[in-house]
Amino acid sequence: MFSDTMILVAGADARDRETIFQALGDQCHVVAAQTVEDAMAHVSDNVDLVICDFGHTQFSGSELMRRWKSSRSQTPFLVLVNGQDVPTAVAAMKAGASDCVIKPIDVQQLRAAAQQSIRPSERVANGRNGGPGRHAGIDIPPDTSLEDLERAAVEQALVQHHGNRTHAARTLGISVRTLQRKLKAWGMPLISFSAGGNMGNFGMTTHANGAHLYNAQMH
Repeated sequence: MFSDTMILVAGADARDRETIFQALGDQCHVVAAQTVEDAMAHVSDNVDLVICDFGHTQFSGSELMRRWKSSRSQTPFLVLVNGQDVPTAVAAMKAGASDCVIKPIDVQQLRAAAQQSIRPSERVANGRNGGPGRHAGIDIPPDTSLEDLERAAVEQALVQHHGNRTHAARTLGISVRTLQRKLKAWGMPLISFSAGGNMGNFGMTTHANGAHLYNAQMH
């Protein structure tokens, strides 16, 4: 990350805020907001990344993302979700989040996700200089189903951990048994990713059985 990077942490509880500050505060400027209105007060600032809690019962992360992106559509959102709440993670990605981090927060995962989410194009839009980097946003066709996205998230985790189902299940916040049940039901592998890729732009793949599924390719 760049030394002048500004990150807005919205809706996170005290423990998660402390973890985020410890993980990222030595590399960039981190500010916090506890309400949607407080967060929106920063929409005109040079915010490079919003880390937004989607698992907090007293804070509407989806409302903040909708309102913020109506004014600053290019700002990437890194979403925090509870460990077992896969549907919320999938819905957040479909709504425009660049990535999700499962709570309790793993510091290394958070740093990696933040690094990949911050786009040079957004820094240029904010009047900052950015070097070449990876575009971490996703472009999801409007008819994409949540099941398609859930399959994509599972495949991404498997690729990330080189097929290790135990580690993939931990990343997804589900049990190994649940993951195995999903793989069996889906007849995996169904979707192919570039190794080490993040969920990038989605494209259609037609398999031998005629089913249309989405595969992700990093740009």
